[in-house]
Amino acid sequence: MRQSAVVNHQEMVESEQTVSACRPEGHASPVKLMLITHDLNIGGLQRVVADIALNLDPARYEVSVLALREGGPFEKDLQEAGIPVYILPMTPGRVDYFAFWKIRQLIVKLAPDIIHTHNTQPFIEGTLAAMLAGRPAVVHTDHGRQFPDKRRYMWMEWLASKAVASIVSVSEDNKASLVKHEHIPACKIRVIPNGIDDKKYRTKIDSGLKRAALGVEPDAWPVLGWCGRLSPEKGLPVLLHALPDLVRRYPRLRLLLIGDGASRKELESQAENAGMAPYIRFLGARSDVPEVLQVVDVFVLPSIREGLPLVLLEAMAAGVPIVATDVGGSRQAVHDGVTGYLVPSENPAALAQAVCRVLDDESLRRAFSEEGRRRFAEQFTIGQMVERYDEVYRQRLTHRHRVG
Repeated sequence: MRQSAVVNHQEMVESEQTVSACRPEGHASPVKLMLITHDLNIGGLQRVVADIALNLDPARYEVSVLALREGGPFEKDLQEAGIPVYILPMTPGRVDYFAFWKIRQLIVKLAPDIIHTHNTQPFIEGTLAAMLAGRPAVVHTDHGRQFPDKRRYMWMEWLASKAVASIVSVSEDNKASLVKHEHIPACKIRVIPNGIDDKKYRTKIDSGLKRAALGVEPDAWPVLGWCGRLSPEKGLPVLLHALPDLVRRYPRLRLLLIGDGASRKELESQAENAGMAPYIRFLGARSDVPEVLQVVDVFVLPSIREGLPLVLLEAMAAGVPIVATDVGGSRQAVHDGVTGYLVPSENPAALAQAVCRVLDDESLRRAFSEEGRRRFAEQFTIGQMVERYDEVYRQRLTHRHRVG
């Protein structure tokens, strides 16, 4: 098992070498691919990075991962698969104005054929480093964020886009934002939806034992579910505002909140002050999400903004009916009235009403469940996502990129 390595400045200086041109498709040796991310903590972006690294054909790709800030839980998965992880040394609380040069030195050392960056800092720093190292085959994925972003970030991303071979967006909505706010030509952006492995979501469990382990009483109904990072953009205060109306209608309701984050204490206080604490289970970060979803009756995602949330794909793979806000890539995952309901963001009344419509109609829940599974299988499997990225990588090696 290869251990993660902190990028050593002096070691890279001593090991610099002439960088050769990208080898063409069909070369006998594997293609060297470097994935650059902020970190490897629990999150949708980080999971996509790990899934790409872990699911590409190892006979055709030699993958390495660079984290610019810190490692995280996904680091172990990569290590166990023999994928080297490099972590850029950072001083807490200080901006590293020479990060791009350290990345450049690692690029020179590893000589990747393709560099694939993910979101803003890796995009800007990684693209500059790649240019200085003479590596033209750069691919970038924008995972979705609030637009308009800070002007300096948008300007720098526009500039970086001039030197990037391919730009990938995780949803049509996000692509439209890149075109509108960063003036990146639509023809340069390809939409590749996120994908997940659905095998874990088809495994049957003892739901009674799982409910007991989660603190859900045998006679509790309905069980609502949410999963993600406890942060403001996820809109959880809206769900908590909707909860009293739902509890009045369903006195045995339970809400399972899976995940952790900076907003946890604030949300716990809000729940306590509203008298809703007895109905909520703050479960923290968990590795058994596929099992937890099997005891959930309706999955609720009240986000204010989203890219293409993996949690919606997880709910679809598990056959859980969905009520989500009509934002970002959520509308690409959820077909309103077919696999679930989409409602306006920051509207507790609309959210509660949609949840009631699903709960009060068993046949509707069954239809949403079946159609969600079907739509997932057609569009959002991990195999489909990796195959699409593989196609992008092949194109980058086949066609020499012309800047501009």
